[in-house]
Amino acid sequence: MKKVADISAFPENADEDFSHEQQGSVENVLKLVKNGTQLSVANIECSPGSQQGDNYMSIIKRIQVRGKRRMCNGKSKVFNISLIFKRQIVNLQRRKLFRADEAFANEINAYGQLVPVMRRFSQDQLPFPVCHYAGKDTEGDLIVMEDLTCSGFYMVDRRRNLSYRQCRTVLEELANFHAVSLAMKLVKPVQFHTMKEKVTEIVYNDAAAEFYTHSLETSLRGTLDSLHYSNTDGSLDAPIKAIEKLSGRLYQIMYSAVRNSHEPWKVLCHGDTWVNNLMFNEGHDQVKLIDLQTMRYTSPVIDILHLLYTSTGVEIRNAYGDELIRNYQQALVTALRIYVPASKSFVLPALEATFSYENIQAEYDDRILYGLGIAMWLLPAVTFHPDHIPDLDQVTMNDFKTKNHEKTIAQMLSTDYHTRMKDTVLEFYRKGFLDNV
Repeated sequence: MKKVADISAFPENADEDFSHEQQGSVENVLKLVKNGTQLSVANIECSPGSQQGDNYMSIIKRIQVRGKRRMCNGKSKVFNISLIFKRQIVNLQRRKLFRADEAFANEINAYGQLVPVMRRFSQDQLPFPVCHYAGKDTEGDLIVMEDLTCSGFYMVDRRRNLSYRQCRTVLEELANFHAVSLAMKLVKPVQFHTMKEKVTEIVYNDAAAEFYTHSLETSLRGTLDSLHYSNTDGSLDAPIKAIEKLSGRLYQIMYSAVRNSHEPWKVLCHGDTWVNNLMFNEGHDQVKLIDLQTMRYTSPVIDILHLLYTSTGVEIRNAYGDELIRNYQQALVTALRIYVPASKSFVLPALEATFSYENIQAEYDDRILYGLGIAMWLLPAVTFHPDHIPDLDQVTMNDFKTKNHEKTIAQMLSTDYHTRMKDTVLEFYRKGFLDNV
């Protein structure tokens, strides 16, 4: 992995503008990527790096560069490279409301101070894109990553449920990532503690409580409206009554699921494992996890629940839910045997007993309401049609308090949303997870 360096003091050419990226900014990054300064840029093309509705918390741009690099023998060699530039959203009101600055800072820390350490420990066995730069330049916060599409990775349609194969691939990579945390805690405890302190909980903290409480309550009311809409035969009467009991409590339930985890269960988690933050290869047997803005230190089942209840249909969870958790557990143990060195191998039996299938399943069930809450929260975004996306620049806190925002969202909800929300609530009700809410 290339060293993540500081380019904040590099001069910018303010007179040049290539579709909102300064030539100087691009050239300074290229010096890091190409390990040299003898570069001349012939052409820069800037285009959107994500589709409409696929990204809400930052600006993603694909920067394609053609130029020449002077070699040691004095000759020049043509190069073409494609990079992903990630910058802050421009609207200050939206940034403040959605805590975009805090999220971006967390991602900069993740790419700049966590991932490099974990890459070295795991011998580069992490499912994240190569980050060439994470920090600031004269235009503001900036993260520059490899363009994964050049390696054959692509983002699937967020409106389509992930398949069993795709879910298994993601969970195996999550298990590998989580195993690095567990192994580092044993092998390099001081370094691991210093590293994990760099990550900040973005959503479930006192500063964020007011906004996210209103946001989750809005999602809860939207769920109830959807259930009433789908309740044509009265079959949802009992589930609706159960969901109503969550009113005024959903943020605290989610907070407890994330924050009240305990050692030795806590690991560094991706924090936002939904379909838009996954890029698969053509065979769907490899995946890259992108967007580390909500990386957090918590129970590993939070990542599992987040994935299954935002990005799969009920048919996958019913048919393969237990098998997927077993796959995850087996991948976790396999990775632990790789990352825990022979000198520490005596700890493996106890570690494997702690993270047995039965214990992981129990931990999963204990935090299961996180899955329901995250489904309520994210399924509207997952199922929005690309031509019907809310303008978040126009949203204020008052819109949440006066229910104006949920009225806007209600007009954009699809039939798929109503079906998936109904299926999810019925699943929780039939399995008894709503009995004691």
